[in-house]
Amino acid sequence: MNRYFDYAATHPMTDSALTHYVAMAKNVYGNPSSLHTQGYMAEDYLTEARRLLKLALGLDLLRGKIIFTGSGSESNYIALTSLRKRMKGKEVITSWHEHDSVSLLLDEWEAEGVVVHRLKLKNGRFDFDTFVELLDRDIGLVTFQHVNSDTGWVLPLHQIQCLIKFKKILLHVDGVQALGKIPVSVNGVDAYSFSAHKVGGPKGVGGLYMERLLPPAYYPGHHQYGIRPGTIDVPGISSFVKAFTERQEQLSRFERNFMAFRAILKEKTSSYVQWLEFDDQSPAIFSFISHQRDGQWWMTELEDHGFQVSAGSACRAGQNGPNRMLESLGYESSACYGLVRISFGEFTTLEATASLADAIVTLARRVDHHEQTYSR
Repeated sequence: MNRYFDYAATHPMTDSALTHYVAMAKNVYGNPSSLHTQGYMAEDYLTEARRLLKLALGLDLLRGKIIFTGSGSESNYIALTSLRKRMKGKEVITSWHEHDSVSLLLDEWEAEGVVVHRLKLKNGRFDFDTFVELLDRDIGLVTFQHVNSDTGWVLPLHQIQCLIKFKKILLHVDGVQALGKIPVSVNGVDAYSFSAHKVGGPKGVGGLYMERLLPPAYYPGHHQYGIRPGTIDVPGISSFVKAFTERQEQLSRFERNFMAFRAILKEKTSSYVQWLEFDDQSPAIFSFISHQRDGQWWMTELEDHGFQVSAGSACRAGQNGPNRMLESLGYESSACYGLVRISFGEFTTLEATASLADAIVTLARRVDHHEQTYSR
């Protein structure tokens, strides 16, 4: 029984992606910049990878550019650093609950004098009132996470696009937790970041869609439209696209399965823990809050029962601060340490999910018994 429930941190490579990677590494090992047979073959596979990605994203093949990076975090860095060079306005809108690869970079921008406005959720929803008010300022860039990595909350992307459509405001979206998990359209987005290992591809491969070519984030080079220097990992990219396109073809099946897993967890455990649910939420992530114990305690205890979960985004693993998403939602301080994230993937089963629910109930009862005994 597969008891791994941390697919939002990383998804193991699918069998077909792994098989494809091995074949590519053995047979298509040329540098796509080389002017010989192996180089041309690698270049053909790279072109095909871009074509398949565009088709999966519903894009016209002549529209926009796709570059490949070393991770979703690097994609975010390239996107934001490059877009900053094209900003017309001098201020930025983001949220309090972005991935560290975005929030830490924006912290640096603030130290350099850029005004950064961070929105909180309002009653569990995007704060459109504050967002619209801020649009009257000198805004040059908007950057948001498409799917929150701690809770699965989904950004109302289309509505945001409508509000900034006729303004000279650039839009970056961190789609690392969205691609392959929910339907995605990048039309009208200036830059959209994604990652291979979240959908069964290899680690060390990320991607970035650009509506128009961006200025280089590093130094000018000859690879990938001059935006990202370095030899391109064609086997890794090709196996990522293999995993992603197969997942896209089965997206409805995955969604049905994930909703069934959520229903099992909620039915068995709602009397013991508080599940976080939103009007629009990725089916791949389901998180609960415990007021009596922090997320690290739950993670360790569930590990002792054979289950791997997380206490939020892996980028912040081991950090003891309160969860920013829970703070944004207005939870009291004690609850902001008690997030437990459960995430589903290709190898999750109904049997394992039911067993996880039983383990959560067992631990919750133990905590309750301890609290009652101690209070006497």
